[in-house]
Amino acid sequence: MRTSPEELEAALPAEALRADDAWWPKPAPRPFRHVVGARTLPPQQWLRPRPLDAPLVRWRRALLDAEGERAFAALPGTEVAGQVLLDLLRPMLGEEPDPPSPSGHPLDVAGRLVAEDLCLVDIGDGRPRLVGASLAMPNRWLLAEKLGQDMVGIHVPVPGYADQLSAAVDKFLTSLRENRIMTRANWAITDDPRLYQPAADSRARQGIRVRTGQEAAEALHVRVEYQTLRLLPAPARNSVLFTIRTAHEPLSALADRPAVAADLASTIEVMPAADLEYKGVLPYRDPVLALLQQFSNNGRV
Repeated sequence: MRTSPEELEAALPAEALRADDAWWPKPAPRPFRHVVGARTLPPQQWLRPRPLDAPLVRWRRALLDAEGERAFAALPGTEVAGQVLLDLLRPMLGEEPDPPSPSGHPLDVAGRLVAEDLCLVDIGDGRPRLVGASLAMPNRWLLAEKLGQDMVGIHVPVPGYADQLSAAVDKFLTSLRENRIMTRANWAITDDPRLYQPAADSRARQGIRVRTGQEAAEALHVRVEYQTLRLLPAPARNSVLFTIRTAHEPLSALADRPAVAADLASTIEVMPAADLEYKGVLPYRDPVLALLQQFSNNGRV
């Protein structure tokens, strides 16, 4: 009898979902503006497996099986890029055999071997668009709605994206060079403890009333995405691989990371309301800010 994704998720050790300190984004600039915030990543640091990845990978496989096309989809013509990706991963995984894949697509196989979500972006015509993804931990977006879309279409919900970031992101993606791997980070607050959050209504269910720092510590979670981007080698040089390693922790877990709490508080202080809404913070801004400021002063709830 197969173990369900829900049972496997409930059994995950907290450390498997904890963000490394290096994953957290830097504080937002003052005055606030949107930035890509990418930096170069040494190749030897790309997709480094962690000691507790195994149970997370088992959960991912069960989730991908259960959700089917909602969690994996790829457009025709992506098989070569998927195979190039799979060939890149194999030396990192030792003798790990390929897991069964209902679709048989190499991107699907690859997504069942690692703890990261994997997205393929085609840049062949200079207008980057999402052409495939293995997606077990979406941060409130539906793969079926985004597949085939360009970056503007994908980021419609992001405040200021079209005006402030679209051109810079497209240039960034089309300017990537082989063997130059880039990394960036993203974050959100959620009152939904589930790892698989494909729908926008997961952003803030708002059935939970949070009025104090104590209540924020008990009810809310923080999601951090450690993202990498790299141009795939030949014969897939028109494809960018975008990986997303998601940490999902109770907000209370920042009690022992005062520097992280201080940086996040600094960003929330200057972030406009529309961005706070998108990040899931707006309904809980004041208690979250009070909690983070307490943590940043080495105080615990």
